[in-house]
Amino acid sequence: MMKIFYVFLVLWVVFTGCDNDFYHDSGLADGKHDCTVWEYLQTDHYNWDSVIVMIEHAGLKDVFDGTNPGFQQITFFAPTNLSINQFLFKTTDEAGEMVYSSVKEVPAELCREMLLAHVLDRRMMKEDFDYEVKGTLTGGTMVTTIGGVELRVYRTLTPYNGIPDIGPESLFFHAVLSGHIAMVASADIEMTNGVVHSLSYTYEFTEL
Repeated sequence: MMKIFYVFLVLWVVFTGCDNDFYHDSGLADGKHDCTVWEYLQTDHYNWDSVIVMIEHAGLKDVFDGTNPGFQQITFFAPTNLSINQFLFKTTDEAGEMVYSSVKEVPAELCREMLLAHVLDRRMMKEDFDYEVKGTLTGGTMVTTIGGVELRVYRTLTPYNGIPDIGPESLFFHAVLSGHIAMVASADIEMTNGVVHSLSYTYEFTEL
């Protein structure tokens, strides 16, 4: 019995060790959802409640629920609640007071402009974007959002255990005009009418 245990232990160490040596970040375990982008946002109150309010306030629900015939598939670089709340907190007047105490106090047209700066009129997965040329602000794939903002969207590979180009793959976008760079925290969250690339909690939601 003891011999069998040791054999099992050795096999476990070998196979788990191999898994770690060849680790690649594969993203979400369940990245597909049988619903619209709009319905998906309703499933996670912690991350998307303020986003939902902003979409409705901007009159853009039909873009996200798939009922707008001009946008049957979309890609949404999605800011989370934390980014939107940070925008509210940092938007101040000359006296340092917050200009907007809630999303609904932000002008609807500004909400529309900011949201559409983060939406493409087609489905684009992470693998559809090219890699950045290391050490430069070049490479990647140029796209124009529904709001008319030019983005350079690019992938990078993070070194693993000091070995270049085999570690986790990351996705970023670079707004060409403003110079703003944002990191995607969770890519390739698929719905029936599009894909969501969830931005990092530290993303500063702003006009691009």
